[in-house]
Amino acid sequence: MMESLLIWLSLIPYRWIKIAGLKWGQIYEYLETEGMMVSGGRASLVGIGGLVVGGGYSWFAPQKGFVADTVVINFELVVGNGSIINVNATSNSDLFVGLKGGGNNFGIVTRYDLESFPFEKLWGGIMTYPISTAKAQINFFTNFTNHISDDPKANFLDIWSYRQVSGSQSILNVIDYVAPVEAPAIYSDVLTIPNLISSTMRITNVSSLTDELAGGTSTLNSRYIFVTTTFSNSAEMYERAVNISNKHLEPFKNTTGLVWSILFQPIPLMVSEYSVASGGNIMGVDRNKDNLTLFLVYVTWLEASDDEKFTDAAYATVDEINAVAGNLGVTNPFIYLNYAGQKQNPLVGYGEENIKKMRALSRKYDPQGTFQKLVQGGFKIPGMEIVMD
Repeated sequence: MMESLLIWLSLIPYRWIKIAGLKWGQIYEYLETEGMMVSGGRASLVGIGGLVVGGGYSWFAPQKGFVADTVVINFELVVGNGSIINVNATSNSDLFVGLKGGGNNFGIVTRYDLESFPFEKLWGGIMTYPISTAKAQINFFTNFTNHISDDPKANFLDIWSYRQVSGSQSILNVIDYVAPVEAPAIYSDVLTIPNLISSTMRITNVSSLTDELAGGTSTLNSRYIFVTTTFSNSAEMYERAVNISNKHLEPFKNTTGLVWSILFQPIPLMVSEYSVASGGNIMGVDRNKDNLTLFLVYVTWLEASDDEKFTDAAYATVDEINAVAGNLGVTNPFIYLNYAGQKQNPLVGYGEENIKKMRALSRKYDPQGTFQKLVQGGFKIPGMEIVMD
């Protein structure tokens, strides 16, 4: 499969690449030899296909929007009757919108044609702080999210991580600035927070940074759960979410091998605006009117006997956060598909108008309901079981 990638890069240089079946780290490593890049996943072990049809968020999101919106030029798709079609802005254009966040509901994507661009280095890494810096961290995150539009080369996310093996919780600032510039002004407040434990900040390439993040967030050899939600950018809501998470973590702190992490990620309004400008997607982000915070609780543990308690705790955490967000008036219906738990259905969060569009697309391109009835896994279109029966 890498051979296929090399062929298409050499035939059509500097504009786009044709790929399928690879992980983002493999793509980045090759593109860097050509001085090129695509806007893709932030962890090297993540597969191309799932990230794209789930919407996709990248290091370049403040400049380019969701991966599916501004990177994909064409999908090659096998539909339910076995036909192979191309899906793009001029061919099957209605489905082009539906595949951007629609998951595996319409067919099997056998090739992605992605826009590439010249790129060399960035400034990035992970800065680790003690929990005593919490207030400063929350204030920085909130202010940063409201000012990314001042410098869209900047990106940032917070990970609060408790590890049973050390018995302690720390705050990880994951920083990337997509230019070879050390310590840009937009990060000045976080760079002056005292009591830094460790830092890997350096001028580097995309593959190195994605390898680093993959190593810190890997769920390999562990049992795990992801559950997510979204709310408006708010320092009070951020702090309340931390407190709620810690409350649900507390009874399990001594569980052997436990890692309990929560992630806060900015989704500035400009990302949603890029989606609209590029033709739109099915995720309903055109409804966004303010800067958002994407929240994720992800828990890893070792024993199957602990599955139920950690699954329940993760969902209870997000349920309580959603309730508090409602009380504070900062709720948002968006559920990021790639972070969603099995008991969540992110398609519901896309809004009824988009659900109706997805039903119509399914009836048009998959009238026998192959991908609703026969394909296991993924998040199915709400209400299609009624339409298909």
